[in-house]
This record gives sequence, C-alpha cells and structure tokens, in this order.
Amino acid sequence: MGKSVLKTLEHMQIPVKHVSEADQWYVSHLGFQVLSVSEEHRHAFLTLQEGPMLMLWETMDDSDANFSVNGQTMPVLLYNTDQIHLLHDHLHELGVEIAFY
Repeated sequence: MGKSVLKTLEHMQIPVKHVSEADQWYVSHLGFQVLSVSEEHRHAFLTLQEGPMLMLWETMDDSDANFSVNGQTMPVLLYNTDQIHLLHDHLHELGVEIAFY
C-alpha cells in the first residue's frame, strides 16, 4: 500500500472516571462543545473549532492516557492557542499539571 488511504485523524480517546463531570470541565475550562453523549455506553464526543474530536470514555479501570520518555511524563493532548500565557495561568490556578510550557 504505497499511498495512504487515510484522509484525517477522526478523534482521540481518553479515559475519565466520570464522563458527565469531565465533559463539563472541558467545556468550562477549555472551551470545548459537547457534540454528543451516550449515557448507555458512557462516552462523550467533544469538539473545538478545528481538529479532531475528543472522545471521553468513562471507566473505573485504573488507566490513564500518559506515557513517559526518559522518566518525563509526556502529554497526549496538545493544543494550539494565540493566548498561551493566559491559558497556562488559568490551568495552573486550577491545579492542572502541565508537562511542557
């Protein structure tokens, strides 16, 4: 298969403990919009103005979406903004751990 058959990255999935709390956190603090919620399957799709959707999966399993390189925890989700300092300060005030700034 020489030429890629893929067109775009559709969405990213991350685990959360409580999907209804998590989706509201992303809406309130990062400006996401809730596209759809499945109470039956315990997941939600969120969107920004551009880019792939973010899918939040509710799970009680002990899991996270992080990985490390040489002992440094790396972020899985990276965002584009014209107001990086404002975003950093806001997230810092909320107690969000920021790996790179």
